[in-house]
Amino acid sequence: MAGIYFHIPFCKQKCSYCDFYSRKDSNGLEELVKFEIKELVSRKDYLNKELIETIYFGGGTPSLLSIDNISELLNCTKQNFVISNECEITFEANPDDLDEEYLKCLYSLEINRLSIGIQSFNDSILKFLGRRHNSKKLQYIIETAQNIGFTNISVDLIFGIPGMELSTYLESLNRVIKLNVQHISAYSLTISKGTLFYKMLKNNKLNEINEEDLINQFNKTIDLLSDNGFLHYEISNYAKEGFKSRHNCSYWENVKYLGIGPSAHSYNLVSRQWNISDTKKYCSNIDQLKCFYEVEFLTNNDHFNEYIITGLRNSNGVSKKYIIENFDEKISCHFMKKIKNLYNDNLIYFNSDKIVLTRKGILISDYILGLLYCV
Repeated sequence: MAGIYFHIPFCKQKCSYCDFYSRKDSNGLEELVKFEIKELVSRKDYLNKELIETIYFGGGTPSLLSIDNISELLNCTKQNFVISNECEITFEANPDDLDEEYLKCLYSLEINRLSIGIQSFNDSILKFLGRRHNSKKLQYIIETAQNIGFTNISVDLIFGIPGMELSTYLESLNRVIKLNVQHISAYSLTISKGTLFYKMLKNNKLNEINEEDLINQFNKTIDLLSDNGFLHYEISNYAKEGFKSRHNCSYWENVKYLGIGPSAHSYNLVSRQWNISDTKKYCSNIDQLKCFYEVEFLTNNDHFNEYIITGLRNSNGVSKKYIIENFDEKISCHFMKKIKNLYNDNLIYFNSDKIVLTRKGILISDYILGLLYCV
């Protein structure tokens, strides 16, 4: 099995917290689709004819694509790859771009999973985050999608926002639960270099949320969603039974995937490949038959690090037995020594052979991964 990812790096406006590669306009979108199709055809053998189980449109803002654009990309995929009859096809969307007609067209193209960037149901918070939509539009779009026939809808929420009270966050979370969506991604706000929030922080115009409030919002998220039938299956992801994101799970389960578009990443078990993060240069290089990506071949240490970073992100954890049987003694000893200390600090727990992050561990997962890495 394998997956295909399309990156659409265009946005009408840049969100205050976003550090993904994107362009704050849509000029050149039609040209980009043309070159993404060329890349798709040129790399049709990358996955070695494995069955495609998932297709994902991400960004940026894929909902800036016209229906014809989406149809062209899907048709090219079907012509050059073997697609499963049960293929999960996810489409990320900004609520402000969606209306009933667009949703009907997406449904007619056999897109069967929507990922809608809500972030909050509070209009003041949405404005602070730099979002284009309001809470009234959110309610309408989700209910419209459900009425059209979408039965697998995921929404994004953000907690840990400076100045946001717990009650404000819980109001958004409860409103999402009442909408009967199947999947929720709840992310802790990260203030990254290059974002508007980072500049505000450096200029003393923004204060980060204190640690106690952040932990409280995180714990309330887990408890409330668990009480309402959501499984916490990955650091930031919660799903009703049978509705985990199959595409994202493939990243954490060592499955091959092909990334199409500027800054998109690919993995074929042997190497990682990433396209240049420059839309114009990406198109120009493909047009002139020049290289448009970089490649890194994975060492034994790299494979161990891949296993750790992907395994510890999800609720299954990592296997001590697998590490002992598949990596050399130096790596195994390094791992066993580190997990002993992590266990004593209540950052991991043992579930039979598996090692899983505790709630406390999840909150500092980047620190834990850094301790376990082999360099």
